[in-house]
Amino acid sequence: MEKGRKIAALDFGFRATRISRRLRQLVDSELAAYGLTEATWRPLAYVGRLGAGVRQSELAAALGLEGPSLVRLLDNLERRGLIERREHKSDRRVRGIYLTPSGRELQRRVTSISDGVQQRLLAAASPADLAACGRLFSLIEKALEQPSRAAKVA
Repeated sequence: MEKGRKIAALDFGFRATRISRRLRQLVDSELAAYGLTEATWRPLAYVGRLGAGVRQSELAAALGLEGPSLVRLLDNLERRGLIERREHKSDRRVRGIYLTPSGRELQRRVTSISDGVQQRLLAAASPADLAACGRLFSLIEKALEQPSRAAKVA
């Protein structure tokens, strides 16, 4: 990799990390009034997006979380009365995740807040900018799914 490209790639990684951290802080501050953080809101959003009765394993994959991390978040949401875990309709060994009426209402409210944050942050971006960014994210995600060279050597 040429020197200029190496520096740009390094800067890209640092900027992506910084943007991610700042975005999480912004979302956390916007959701604080609802007793949520970005981490506790995301499962609510994804259950709403993926549909009632989504399997825990499907939700974990969609969120990019390991099972135990998701279980802790779901336990918290269930204690608050925002979700229910019920026997899955097609497989009694599996439990589906459902939003409760209060969970559905909260999910709608915070989705509206999140959408507003995204609209404010992306207001200056053109559709072409957003499409290019989406393609870049897809390339990075695909590359991250490949085993690393370090893992192959070990």
